[in-house]
Amino acid sequence: MAFAHQVGGHAATILASPIDASTLIKPASARELAFYTQVAPTLADGTLLGEWTPAFYGTLKLEGKVGQSGAVEKLDTAGDEEGEVEPAMLVLENLTYRFVRPNVLDIKLGTQLFDEDASEEKKARMTKAAAASTSGETGIRLTGFQVWDAASQAYITTAKPYGRSLKPAELPSGITRFFYPPLSCLSQAEKDALDFAPAASAPSTSAAGSASSSPAPATPRTPAPLPLDLLLPVLRTLIRRLDELISLFSTLEIRMRGGSLLIVVEGDPSALEAALLRSMDDDEDDAGSVSTTDGDGNAKPHTRLAYEMRLIDFAHTRAAPGEGPDEGVLKGLRTVKTLLEDLTQKLTEKQKQEEA
Repeated sequence: MAFAHQVGGHAATILASPIDASTLIKPASARELAFYTQVAPTLADGTLLGEWTPAFYGTLKLEGKVGQSGAVEKLDTAGDEEGEVEPAMLVLENLTYRFVRPNVLDIKLGTQLFDEDASEEKKARMTKAAAASTSGETGIRLTGFQVWDAASQAYITTAKPYGRSLKPAELPSGITRFFYPPLSCLSQAEKDALDFAPAASAPSTSAAGSASSSPAPATPRTPAPLPLDLLLPVLRTLIRRLDELISLFSTLEIRMRGGSLLIVVEGDPSALEAALLRSMDDDEDDAGSVSTTDGDGNAKPHTRLAYEMRLIDFAHTRAAPGEGPDEGVLKGLRTVKTLLEDLTQKLTEKQKQEEA
Protein backbone atom coordinates (compact mmCIF):
# COMPACT_ATOMS: atom_id res chain seq x y z
CA MET A 1 0.00 0.00 0.00
CA ALA A 2 1.36 3.41 -0.98
CA PHE A 3 2.49 5.63 1.88
CA ALA A 4 -0.16 8.32 2.39
CA HIS A 5 2.20 11.10 3.51
CA GLN A 6 4.78 10.99 0.70
CA VAL A 7 5.18 14.56 -0.62
CA GLY A 8 8.46 14.21 -2.57
CA GLY A 9 10.33 11.74 -4.72
CA HIS A 10 8.82 9.51 -7.38
CA ALA A 11 5.13 8.91 -6.78
CA ALA A 12 4.11 5.76 -4.90
CA THR A 13 7.68 4.46 -4.52
CA ILE A 14 7.45 4.46 -0.73
CA LEU A 15 5.18 1.81 0.77
CA ALA A 16 3.53 1.59 4.16
CA SER A 17 4.62 -1.56 5.95
CA PRO A 18 1.75 -4.09 6.14
CA ILE A 19 3.22 -5.44 9.39
CA ASP A 20 4.51 -2.48 11.42
CA ALA A 21 3.12 1.05 11.02
CA SER A 22 6.31 2.53 12.46
CA THR A 23 8.29 1.42 9.39
CA LEU A 24 8.29 2.14 5.66
CA ILE A 25 9.51 0.11 2.70
CA LYS A 26 11.23 1.55 -0.38
CA PRO A 27 13.21 0.07 -3.28
CA ALA A 28 16.90 -0.31 -2.46
CA SER A 29 19.38 1.12 -4.93
CA ALA A 30 22.93 -0.18 -4.54
CA ARG A 31 24.23 3.24 -3.48
CA GLU A 32 21.50 3.94 -0.93
CA LEU A 33 21.94 0.50 0.60
CA ALA A 34 25.69 1.16 0.77
CA PHE A 35 25.03 4.49 2.47
CA TYR A 36 22.98 2.91 5.25
CA THR A 37 25.20 -0.14 5.73
CA GLN A 38 28.72 1.17 5.03
CA VAL A 39 28.93 4.98 4.84
CA ALA A 40 26.56 6.34 7.52
CA PRO A 41 27.79 4.10 10.38
CA THR A 42 31.29 5.58 9.94
CA LEU A 43 30.17 9.23 10.03
CA ALA A 44 30.11 11.43 13.15
CA ASP A 45 31.04 8.47 15.37
CA GLY A 46 27.94 6.68 14.15
CA THR A 47 25.54 9.37 15.40
CA LEU A 48 24.38 10.47 11.93
CA LEU A 49 22.41 7.27 11.37
CA GLY A 50 19.11 7.33 13.26
CA GLU A 51 19.58 10.78 14.82
CA TRP A 52 19.83 12.77 11.60
CA THR A 53 18.49 10.13 9.18
CA PRO A 54 15.65 7.64 9.41
CA ALA A 55 16.59 4.58 11.44
CA PHE A 56 17.61 1.68 9.18
CA TYR A 57 16.21 -1.74 10.07
CA GLY A 58 17.60 -3.86 7.24
CA THR A 59 16.26 -5.15 3.94
CA LEU A 60 13.43 -7.32 2.71
CA LYS A 61 13.38 -9.46 -0.40
CA LEU A 62 10.50 -11.27 -2.06
CA GLU A 63 11.19 -14.99 -1.70
CA GLY A 64 7.97 -16.43 -3.09
CA LYS A 65 4.55 -15.76 -4.54
CA VAL A 66 1.15 -17.34 -4.05
CA GLY A 67 0.25 -19.26 -7.19
CA GLN A 68 -3.19 -19.81 -8.72
CA SER A 69 -3.57 -23.00 -6.69
CA GLY A 70 -2.99 -21.08 -3.47
CA ALA A 71 0.36 -22.72 -2.85
CA VAL A 72 3.47 -20.65 -2.23
CA GLU A 73 5.85 -20.78 -5.17
CA LYS A 74 9.45 -20.09 -4.19
CA LEU A 75 11.24 -17.71 -6.54
CA ASP A 76 14.45 -18.69 -8.28
CA THR A 77 17.17 -16.58 -6.63
CA ALA A 78 19.09 -16.71 -9.91
CA GLY A 79 16.36 -14.67 -11.58
CA ASP A 80 13.45 -15.22 -13.94
CA GLU A 81 13.60 -16.25 -17.58
CA GLU A 82 15.03 -12.85 -18.50
CA GLY A 83 17.58 -13.11 -15.68
CA GLU A 84 15.85 -10.41 -13.60
CA VAL A 85 16.00 -10.78 -9.83
CA GLU A 86 13.46 -9.24 -7.44
CA PRO A 87 15.08 -6.12 -5.95
CA ALA A 88 15.71 -5.80 -2.24
CA MET A 89 13.67 -3.27 -0.27
CA LEU A 90 14.96 -0.98 2.47
CA VAL A 91 13.08 -1.06 5.77
CA LEU A 92 13.24 2.43 7.29
CA GLU A 93 11.74 4.38 10.16
CA ASN A 94 8.40 6.03 9.39
CA LEU A 95 9.09 9.61 10.47
CA THR A 96 5.38 10.51 10.53
CA TYR A 97 4.43 7.60 12.78
CA ARG A 98 4.48 9.49 16.08
CA PHE A 99 2.14 12.24 14.90
CA VAL A 100 -1.65 12.50 14.92
CA ARG A 101 -1.92 14.81 11.88
CA PRO A 102 1.55 15.21 10.36
CA ASN A 103 2.28 18.36 8.39
CA VAL A 104 5.11 17.26 6.09
CA LEU A 105 7.62 19.39 4.14
CA ASP A 106 10.24 17.94 1.75
CA ILE A 107 13.09 20.34 0.89
CA LYS A 108 15.53 19.27 -1.83
CA LEU A 109 19.09 20.18 -0.80
CA GLY A 110 22.15 21.15 -2.82
CA THR A 111 23.22 23.36 -5.69
CA GLN A 112 24.35 20.37 -7.80
CA LEU A 113 21.68 17.85 -8.72
CA PHE A 114 23.73 15.29 -10.67
CA ASP A 115 26.26 12.60 -9.79
CA GLU A 116 29.85 13.06 -10.92
CA ASP A 117 29.55 9.84 -12.96
CA ALA A 118 26.43 11.03 -14.81
CA SER A 119 26.50 11.40 -18.59
CA GLU A 120 27.42 14.78 -20.04
CA GLU A 121 23.88 15.10 -21.36
CA LYS A 122 22.41 14.56 -17.90
CA LYS A 123 24.89 16.93 -16.29
CA ALA A 124 23.89 19.67 -18.73
CA ARG A 125 20.18 18.98 -18.21
CA MET A 126 20.41 18.97 -14.41
CA THR A 127 22.59 22.09 -14.35
CA LYS A 128 19.94 23.85 -16.41
CA ALA A 129 17.20 22.59 -14.07
CA ALA A 130 19.07 23.89 -11.01
CA ALA A 131 19.57 27.30 -12.63
CA ALA A 132 15.89 27.50 -13.58
CA SER A 133 14.72 26.79 -10.02
CA THR A 134 15.80 28.04 -6.60
CA SER A 135 18.37 25.23 -6.23
CA GLY A 136 21.24 26.85 -8.09
CA GLU A 137 21.18 30.14 -6.18
CA THR A 138 19.98 29.09 -2.73
CA GLY A 139 20.77 25.37 -2.43
CA ILE A 140 17.13 24.41 -1.81
CA ARG A 141 13.92 23.68 -3.64
CA LEU A 142 10.57 23.14 -1.94
CA THR A 143 9.72 19.72 -3.35
CA GLY A 144 6.25 19.39 -1.90
CA PHE A 145 4.28 19.56 1.32
CA GLN A 146 1.00 18.75 2.99
CA VAL A 147 -0.80 20.67 5.73
CA TRP A 148 -3.70 19.42 7.85
CA ASP A 149 -6.81 21.59 7.91
CA ALA A 150 -9.00 20.79 10.92
CA ALA A 151 -11.98 22.74 9.58
CA SER A 152 -12.29 20.65 6.42
CA GLN A 153 -10.82 17.46 7.95
CA ALA A 154 -8.48 17.22 4.98
CA TYR A 155 -4.84 17.48 4.06
CA ILE A 156 -4.04 20.27 1.65
CA THR A 157 -1.22 19.08 -0.58
CA THR A 158 1.11 21.31 -2.56
CA ALA A 159 2.85 19.35 -5.29
CA LYS A 160 6.18 19.71 -7.12
CA PRO A 161 5.16 22.30 -9.76
CA TYR A 162 4.72 24.96 -7.08
CA GLY A 163 8.26 24.61 -5.74
CA ARG A 164 9.72 24.50 -9.24
CA SER A 165 7.92 27.73 -10.13
CA LEU A 166 9.30 29.75 -7.22
CA LYS A 167 12.01 32.37 -7.61
CA PRO A 168 14.56 32.83 -4.80
CA ALA A 169 12.78 35.97 -3.59
CA GLU A 170 9.55 33.96 -3.27
CA LEU A 171 10.95 31.31 -0.92
CA PRO A 172 9.79 33.18 2.21
CA SER A 173 6.18 33.00 1.01
CA GLY A 174 6.67 29.30 0.24
CA ILE A 175 7.94 28.56 3.75
CA THR A 176 5.15 30.68 5.25
CA ARG A 177 2.62 28.73 3.22
CA PHE A 178 3.71 25.55 5.01
CA PHE A 179 4.19 26.81 8.56
CA TYR A 180 1.57 29.58 8.80
CA PRO A 181 -0.82 29.47 5.86
CA PRO A 182 -3.77 31.80 6.43
CA LEU A 183 -5.69 32.66 3.29
CA SER A 184 -4.31 36.20 3.26
CA CYS A 185 -0.77 34.86 2.81
CA LEU A 186 -1.60 33.15 -0.49
CA SER A 187 -1.61 34.71 -3.92
CA GLN A 188 -4.40 33.84 -6.34
CA ALA A 189 -2.01 31.57 -8.23
CA GLU A 190 -1.19 29.77 -4.98
CA LYS A 191 -4.87 29.36 -4.15
CA ASP A 192 -5.49 27.91 -7.61
CA ALA A 193 -2.61 25.45 -7.13
CA LEU A 194 -3.99 23.98 -3.91
CA ASP A 195 -4.89 20.31 -4.08
CA PHE A 196 -7.31 19.21 -1.37
CA ALA A 197 -6.89 15.62 -0.20
CA PRO A 198 -9.87 14.42 1.87
CA ALA A 199 -8.94 12.69 5.09
CA ALA A 200 -10.53 9.49 3.82
CA SER A 201 -7.86 9.21 1.11
CA ALA A 202 -4.99 10.81 3.03
CA PRO A 203 -5.30 9.27 6.49
CA SER A 204 -4.05 10.61 9.74
CA THR A 205 -1.07 8.81 11.16
CA SER A 206 -2.51 8.03 14.51
CA ALA A 207 0.11 5.80 13.77
CA ALA A 208 -1.57 2.77 12.46
CA GLY A 209 -2.19 4.75 9.31
CA SER A 210 -5.89 3.85 9.26
CA ALA A 211 -8.05 6.07 7.12
CA SER A 212 -10.30 8.63 8.75
CA SER A 213 -14.01 7.99 8.48
CA SER A 214 -14.79 11.72 8.35
CA PRO A 215 -16.55 12.67 5.10
CA ALA A 216 -14.84 15.09 2.77
CA PRO A 217 -16.35 18.59 2.95
CA ALA A 218 -18.38 19.92 0.06
CA THR A 219 -16.26 23.06 -0.05
CA PRO A 220 -12.57 22.62 0.85
CA ARG A 221 -10.83 25.44 2.68
CA THR A 222 -7.35 26.77 3.04
CA PRO A 223 -5.85 25.51 6.31
CA ALA A 224 -6.17 27.54 9.47
CA PRO A 225 -2.71 28.30 10.90
CA LEU A 226 -1.49 26.73 14.11
CA PRO A 227 -1.73 29.03 17.16
CA LEU A 228 1.39 31.17 17.46
CA ASP A 229 2.00 30.16 21.07
CA LEU A 230 2.42 26.59 19.78
CA LEU A 231 4.10 27.27 16.45
CA LEU A 232 6.82 29.65 17.65
CA PRO A 233 8.42 27.18 20.11
CA VAL A 234 8.57 24.63 17.27
CA LEU A 235 10.24 27.12 14.92
CA ARG A 236 12.82 28.12 17.54
CA THR A 237 13.65 24.48 18.23
CA LEU A 238 14.00 23.74 14.51
CA ILE A 239 16.43 26.65 14.20
CA ARG A 240 18.55 25.28 17.05
CA ARG A 241 18.51 21.83 15.49
CA LEU A 242 19.55 23.30 12.14
CA ASP A 243 22.52 24.94 13.86
CA GLU A 244 23.54 21.53 15.17
CA LEU A 245 23.05 19.87 11.77
CA ILE A 246 25.06 22.55 9.97
CA SER A 247 27.92 22.16 12.44
CA LEU A 248 27.85 18.38 12.03
CA PHE A 249 27.53 18.41 8.24
CA SER A 250 30.49 20.80 8.02
CA THR A 251 32.67 17.95 9.33
CA LEU A 252 31.41 15.27 6.91
CA GLU A 253 33.25 14.45 3.72
CA ILE A 254 30.38 13.18 1.63
CA ARG A 255 28.58 14.22 -1.54
CA MET A 256 24.79 14.24 -1.28
CA ARG A 257 23.00 14.63 -4.61
CA GLY A 258 19.22 14.74 -4.72
CA GLY A 259 18.83 14.32 -0.96
CA SER A 260 16.27 16.17 1.09
CA LEU A 261 15.60 17.69 4.48
CA LEU A 262 12.28 16.37 5.77
CA ILE A 263 10.42 18.46 8.36
CA VAL A 264 7.33 17.10 10.11
CA VAL A 265 5.21 19.24 12.47
CA GLU A 266 2.16 18.08 14.39
CA GLY A 267 -0.84 19.65 12.65
CA ASP A 268 -3.40 18.88 15.35
CA PRO A 269 -3.31 21.80 17.84
CA SER A 270 -4.34 19.70 20.86
CA ALA A 271 -1.78 16.99 20.10
CA LEU A 272 0.89 19.63 19.44
CA GLU A 273 0.22 21.36 22.76
CA ALA A 274 0.40 18.04 24.63
CA ALA A 275 3.67 17.09 22.90
CA LEU A 276 5.24 20.47 23.70
CA LEU A 277 4.25 20.18 27.36
CA ARG A 278 5.78 16.70 27.54
CA SER A 279 9.00 17.92 25.93
CA MET A 280 9.38 20.50 28.71
CA ASP A 281 8.94 17.89 31.44
CA ASP A 282 12.45 17.04 32.65
CA ASP A 283 11.09 14.09 34.61
CA GLU A 284 9.68 12.32 31.54
CA ASP A 285 11.05 8.77 31.22
CA ASP A 286 11.27 7.93 27.52
CA ALA A 287 13.38 4.80 27.87
CA GLY A 288 13.88 2.78 24.75
CA SER A 289 12.69 -0.38 26.50
CA VAL A 290 9.20 1.09 26.90
CA SER A 291 6.82 0.13 24.10
CA THR A 292 5.76 3.06 21.90
CA THR A 293 2.65 1.32 20.57
CA ASP A 294 -0.65 0.17 22.00
CA GLY A 295 -2.36 -3.13 21.31
CA ASP A 296 -3.73 -1.86 17.98
CA GLY A 297 -0.35 -0.72 16.67
CA ASN A 298 -0.98 2.99 17.27
CA ALA A 299 1.63 5.29 18.79
CA LYS A 300 0.95 5.77 22.49
CA PRO A 301 0.09 9.40 23.36
CA HIS A 302 3.12 9.80 25.64
CA THR A 303 5.48 8.95 22.76
CA ARG A 304 4.10 11.44 20.24
CA LEU A 305 6.24 14.28 18.94
CA ALA A 306 5.80 18.00 18.27
CA TYR A 307 8.22 18.04 15.34
CA GLU A 308 10.79 15.95 13.50
CA MET A 309 13.63 16.92 11.16
CA ARG A 310 15.87 14.45 9.31
CA LEU A 311 17.93 14.07 6.16
CA ILE A 312 16.40 11.57 3.70
CA ASP A 313 16.95 10.07 0.23
CA PHE A 314 20.51 8.83 -0.17
CA ALA A 315 20.32 7.05 -3.53
CA HIS A 316 22.96 9.47 -4.85
CA THR A 317 25.09 9.96 -1.73
CA ARG A 318 28.68 8.74 -1.48
CA ALA A 319 31.70 9.09 0.76
CA ALA A 320 34.20 11.70 -0.47
CA PRO A 321 37.35 11.34 1.66
CA GLY A 322 39.75 14.23 1.24
CA GLU A 323 37.23 16.38 -0.67
CA GLY A 324 35.84 18.36 2.26
CA PRO A 325 32.15 18.93 3.05
CA ASP A 326 29.39 19.31 0.48
CA GLU A 327 29.18 23.10 0.23
CA GLY A 328 26.04 22.98 -1.92
CA VAL A 329 24.11 21.10 0.76
CA LEU A 330 25.52 23.36 3.48
CA LYS A 331 24.33 26.37 1.51
CA GLY A 332 20.86 24.85 1.41
CA LEU A 333 20.80 24.15 5.14
CA ARG A 334 21.87 27.73 5.86
CA THR A 335 19.14 29.01 3.54
CA VAL A 336 16.51 27.02 5.44
CA LYS A 337 17.84 28.37 8.74
CA THR A 338 17.65 31.96 7.48
CA LEU A 339 14.11 31.44 6.20
CA LEU A 340 12.98 30.05 9.55
CA GLU A 341 14.73 32.85 11.46
CA ASP A 342 13.01 35.49 9.33
CA LEU A 343 9.62 33.79 9.68
CA THR A 344 10.08 33.48 13.45
CA GLN A 345 10.88 37.18 13.74
CA LYS A 346 7.85 38.09 11.64
CA LEU A 347 5.48 35.88 13.65
CA THR A 348 6.93 37.02 16.98
CA GLU A 349 6.13 40.61 16.02
CA LYS A 350 2.63 39.53 14.97
CA GLN A 351 2.13 37.82 18.32
CA LYS A 352 3.21 40.96 20.20
CA GLN A 353 0.77 43.06 18.19
CA GLU A 354 -2.08 40.65 18.94
CA GLU A 355 -1.27 40.69 22.66
CA ALA A 356 -0.97 44.49 22.85
